[in-house]
Amino acid sequence: MSGWLLLACLFLPTLRVCNDPMMPIQFPPTYGVYLGGAFVALIGFTTLRRRRRQMLIALQALYLVTLFTLGAIWVGSMANEVAGVVAGVGFFALFATLMRRSVSASWSERVVAFACFVHAIVAAGWSTLLAFDPDGMWGAQVSLAAASLMLFAAGGYLAYEVMNPSERAAEEPLPEARML
Repeated sequence: MSGWLLLACLFLPTLRVCNDPMMPIQFPPTYGVYLGGAFVALIGFTTLRRRRRQMLIALQALYLVTLFTLGAIWVGSMANEVAGVVAGVGFFALFATLMRRSVSASWSERVVAFACFVHAIVAAGWSTLLAFDPDGMWGAQVSLAAASLMLFAAGGYLAYEVMNPSERAAEEPLPEARML
């Protein structure tokens, strides 16, 4: 539930900028934190391993898009617009390659749990920065509460996956039968 609450925080007034309340939806680089909460929530609600792995890939894609977009904007602002466009095209090619490899990889439940935990740490860190800012508003405190709950739940998920190695062995696929 904390992931859905974190997604709802995308639309709450979080920070006062020039005496105007700002919401995270007005600042696209923060979408990764809040939309990632929805992917973590979907991982928590699904019972199929395949769906959890698909949501993990979507979470990875969200982080890569955010990172590469910020990188292209930074290159464009440091050099010139053409360099930013070239960097964007290069990042897009790198993104396509990484996503192709990510889709073909077989992710274990431990990796999914670790990714949820890492996202919860990122969300808690971001929300802490906003909540303790002198211009922070009530949406920042709600976001911090949601991220803290997510950190608690993801920590439990990761601890369960680390402490129960016998169930992970049952997840390995059976050998394929061949007809002669």
